Order: sequence, then structure tokens, then C-alpha cells
Amino acid sequence: MNRMKIVPLNSVCEINPSIPVSIKNSPCMEVSFVPMSSLQTDGTFSNVEKRDFKEIDKGYKYFEKGDVILAKITPCMENGKAAFVQDIPTQVAFGSTEFHVLRPKKEIHGKYLSYLIRDPRFRKVAEINMTGTAGQRRVPTAFLERYKILLPPLEEQIRIATRLSRIEGLIARRKESIRLLDEFVKSMFLEMFGDPVRNEKGWEVKPFSEIGQFISGGTPSKERDDFWNGDFPWVSPKDMKMTYIHDSIDHLSEIVFEETALKRIDPGCILIVVRGMILAHSFPVAINEVPVSINQDMKAIKLRDGINSQYMVNCLNAMKRLILSSITTAGHGTKRFDSEVMNTIMIPIPEISFQDKFANHVAKVESMRLKYKKGLSELESL
Repeated sequence: MNRMKIVPLNSVCEINPSIPVSIKNSPCMEVSFVPMSSLQTDGTFSNVEKRDFKEIDKGYKYFEKGDVILAKITPCMENGKAAFVQDIPTQVAFGSTEFHVLRPKKEIHGKYLSYLIRDPRFRKVAEINMTGTAGQRRVPTAFLERYKILLPPLEEQIRIATRLSRIEGLIARRKESIRLLDEFVKSMFLEMFGDPVRNEKGWEVKPFSEIGQFISGGTPSKERDDFWNGDFPWVSPKDMKMTYIHDSIDHLSEIVFEETALKRIDPGCILIVVRGMILAHSFPVAINEVPVSINQDMKAIKLRDGINSQYMVNCLNAMKRLILSSITTAGHGTKRFDSEVMNTIMIPIPEISFQDKFANHVAKVESMRLKYKKGLSELESL
């Protein structure tokens, strides 16, 4: 007999429970303090402090081990900040007032409830039901109360939660393997070439502006629908979140290259962001693996002979701190990396055979990384 039920959340958990009198009367009770920054998007906690209750008895959200908490404000909710509360130092905790607290009743297992709340499908519906103005939008309590969930028998909930927990563990290990491979490439670069800023190995240097041909981009007219209905990648800063560019969010039609001055960028160029507020904190660098076009906030660099693209992208990553310290600000506040600054940044250029040797090592590491990424994608799709 199928005992699966569909029930509203408020029938199986208490939403935002009040502080018990016993806790209110214990000002010296040691409690955990969990600010929003301590809750990670993978459902774990970091940098949780212990404090006396009297220090935080006002202005914070009460919860306990065994509860499920979720961020109710944008963008933390959309980013997946939610967790089953278990790995904290004390039974009782207080945290950001931007948390909702769900206390499971006997009909539902807390871990199973946390997976329902962390499900992207829940977040999508919650986002649609947020109230408030831009930047201050929140998930209302009323939405949680009426949100319907699938409730199998308790033993089935435990089985599902256990399986999902194992998958999460495998995902975490895959991510750590990928991180270690990335760190290995960084350390291998420094071992072979040294710190490119100090250039203690005495390599020949060239100004950044002279490492190749710099190609500009642009934005075709948004009023021309026929410009934007193709499949040719048009890369903008929002695509610059990975080392190798194979595609983009936006795409152009072939007619753009017939009717405008926008250029096609051949594979193997270095792509950099030269304008925008992203330069206030990061300097995105990538290699395009396929032909692309770029927008006006970027440059593509067709490297001169004697410079390997794999060497250069790692060199620039190693020099990010220096480059960011050289970023200028335009009159209207926009950050930019202009040609005058590029002339002042010196890039070490080792012998090409040495660069190629490094690139061959990186190719082997990248092959392993792709296998881990494929495995990670398969796990995340379960």
C-alpha cells in the first residue's frame, strides 16, 4: 500500500519557533552564534562561535540542533543557503534574523526536510513568491506555511536522506580532487618559472601591451532581433568564470559579421576583461577553445610567436594581485585596465621550449580534471 502523502509544511514542522522560557531565564547559557556568512551553500557551517546567551538575547534568530534553517533574503536564498543543523558546538543557537527556522515534528526526518528545502525546485518556487523591493526581497512565512511537500513514510525518508548524504559526500570528494589539481598546476608553474612578479629566475620580459595583438569587441544592436538568433558565441564578462571558454550565454547570427565591424576571434587567444566593476576584486583570464566574438568590456590577445597560451594564462593568474593593484577608475566610477597601465606591467617570457613543456604537463592534468568534472556532473544530476 502506498502511504505517500502530499502535505503543507506547517503540518509537519513548526515554523520560526519562539524562544523557550527556560532559555530566556538562562543568561549565562553557552550558545552557538551563526551569522549568515557562516552558513555555506553546501549545507555546512564555518567559523561558528560560542557566546553567552545574554550577549545575543535580542536581535537574533533562535534555533537548535535538529532544526532546518534557510536564508530568506535575496541573493542568499537563491544561492542555496540552507542546512540541517547538526555540526555546531552547542544544542542551542542564534543567528541572522534573515533565517527562517523549520522545526521538524515526529512525522518528518530533519535531514529529509533539509534536502527538500535545498532542492533547486523549491528555491525556484520560493523566488517567485518573494516579496519586497529589489535587493531586499524575502521569502514570506506564509509561503512556507502553505508550501506542499511529498511525505513518504518515515523509514523511507531516512533511506532517501541516507542515499543523498552519500552522494553529497562523493560530490565533496570530487570537488576537492578538482581543487587539488588546480593547486597542483599553480605550484608546478611557480616551480618551473618562479614568481612572475619578482622574476627571480631572470627571464626576458616584455610589457603586457607587447605580448600580442589586442583585439577589441562590441555589442551589436539589441534592436536587431536577427543579430541575436544564431549560435555563434558572444563572450562577455559574465562568461569569464572558467579557464577554457567553449560557449557563451549569448549568441549571435552570421549576419552580424557581414553588417558590422565585430570580429571573429580565432581559438587559442587569451581573453581578458578590461572594463567593469568586476575589476574591483578579480581579473578574469581565459583561453577560447572555439571561435568567439567578445563585447566591448573585453580584449582578446592573439599571442606573438614564442608565447604559449597555456603559459600565459597561468602567468597572468599568478600576477593577478599586481594587476588588480594597477586597475584605474574612470570619472563615473567604472574600473578599467587601460593600455597605459599595461605598458608598466612586465611579463616574463621564458624560452618557448620550456613553456611548451609546462603546457604538456597541464594537458595531462586537464585530462584528469575533465574526468573528475564529468563524474561530478553525473553525481549532481542524480
